Order: sequence, then structure tokens, then C-alpha cells
Amino acid sequence: MEILIAASNALAKWLRLELPRLPSPDGKRIGTQPLTTGFGRVSWQCHLVEHGRPGGLRHYTVIAVEAHSRYALLLPFFEPPTQAELESMLLERWGNEALHLALESGAVNDDELPLMVARFFAEDRRITWVNNSDPSINGHITDAGEWLKSTLAHEELDYLDDNHCYGLGLHINQQYKRVGGNRSQPFRPVIRLLDDALFRFGQGLAVDCYPDTPVGDFPCPYPDRPVRDNVVRLADFRRRG
Repeated sequence: MEILIAASNALAKWLRLELPRLPSPDGKRIGTQPLTTGFGRVSWQCHLVEHGRPGGLRHYTVIAVEAHSRYALLLPFFEPPTQAELESMLLERWGNEALHLALESGAVNDDELPLMVARFFAEDRRITWVNNSDPSINGHITDAGEWLKSTLAHEELDYLDDNHCYGLGLHINQQYKRVGGNRSQPFRPVIRLLDDALFRFGQGLAVDCYPDTPVGDFPCPYPDRPVRDNVVRLADFRRRG
């Protein structure tokens, strides 16, 4: 699985990174290419929000939004992390929150969750960083930034810690979103992220059967469906009865 991390100009400058631009097939919109997530790739658009009281210490929150689900992660910092530190934190938060949703939804139980966790960390990842800002995702980043600033002002805080960022993110990701204008079908980011996590890391754990999906698997939420054999491995399958 490829993971594409797209840093905005503000974030790249803060991290002091010289990143390549995302290639443009037609030579247009360089640096503002649309990001996509599918079976083979998960894309994250990341931006920096700086805040704090005038004349006081500055604080920073990196907002990362996944391209398909529009799920937002809020990552707090007191100073610029290394590229590796930010990458590690983003992946850890993604895994923790996605797998928590799988358990909370009832799709898997306490005994099955460790298998999903092991699969998440065992996944062969090819991580690519680019300098890019997808305009269609930027609106969702701006929305999350406004929630952040409003919360800071309302609670008279200079920054939000990890737990507070998680709580605010949970609220943001429960809200209905649209992609493609007012005529598009509204959706909730938590549902899309959950569907992705169950598909990627929940093989053999599904109770229900789904069309065009091997027994025991959760359906692929993307058009580029993988080819998987229909043999359910007993070692991976839920014990029933």
C-alpha cells in the first residue's frame, strides 16, 4: 500500500523540507493536484495552523485530512517535529482512531481487534511525501481550522493537548460532509474511515456476506477492487459457534 502525504507550502516551510511537487499529467495546476485514495493508495493532505496569544508563545496544530473519507486528524506541536516524527504520529493516530471505530461499531469484538492491529502494523507501506494542496480538500481543512480556533477562544486556551484534539476531531468527523457541490450525497467521515479500515485490515472477520466480496471479508469501498481468492483461511477467520 502506498501512503501519499501532501504537505502545504506553509507546512513544508515550517518543517524546512524541500519536497517535490506532485506530478501533473497535463502540466497544469502544478502544486494543486487532486488527491485520491483507493485500494492501492491512501492520501493525506496536511496543513499547518499556528495559534497563541499575541506576544506570547506560539503553538501549532497540523491538520491532516484523508482524501476519500475527509476524516480529519488534529496533531498538536510546540515546535517543528522532524519529518519522521510527524509521519510516525500521523500513522499512529490514523491506526488508533480507525481501529477504535472498528471496535466501537461492533463490526469486530475484543478478541478480534488484536488481529486487525497486527495487520495494520504489518502492512507493507511505501510512503511518499510531496508538496501539494488539493483545493477540494482545503475547504475541509479550513473548516477543521475554524473549529480549532473557535474551541480555543471559547475555552480560553492557547493550545489543545492530544486528548482534546482527539475529542474535537471526533466531533468534526461526525458532521456530514459533501464533495462536489450541494447536489452530492452527504456522508460522515467516520463511516468512510471505518469502511476503509474494515476492508483493509478485517479480512476473515465479517459476519455478514456482501455482494462480489469473498465470504468473511468486508467490501471494498473503492472502484479499483482487488482480486482476492475466495478461500477463507481458518487462521484468519472468526471462530463461530
